[in-house]
Amino acid sequence: MSSFYKLSKTPLLWASLLSMATLLSACQTSPFSREPVPEPRYIPNIVLGEAQTLTIMPNRVACASALPMQCLLAKSNKDGSIFQIPYDWIDDFKPVLGTEYVISVRPQIDEAKQGLTGYWTLQNIVSQRMVTMP
Repeated sequence: MSSFYKLSKTPLLWASLLSMATLLSACQTSPFSREPVPEPRYIPNIVLGEAQTLTIMPNRVACASALPMQCLLAKSNKDGSIFQIPYDWIDDFKPVLGTEYVISVRPQIDEAKQGLTGYWTLQNIVSQRMVTMP
């Protein structure tokens, strides 16, 4: 009976060893597997575009954006179009409510993406005048 017991125990022992080897190998890293590498951080290369003259209206309006913020109304002296600029997106320009400005600015361009960033850099304030607010 002891020989029968030894014979029936051998396949169980082999199955256990095979299972253990499989589990241990699953925990090991292959020399060919690599750690995930994060994407490199994008750092834009900002250049300034051609100078433009804008008229900044004396009042602020709520921006048409997902975030609640105030915008300046700007009128392009080139084509007369009116558009919104978030109030802090013109570098070195701190407008006073109730004052209309004519300013010279240059748009900031992301050179790698060949597109406008939405930010501007003030060149100079051409003129300013107080406007009576209703």
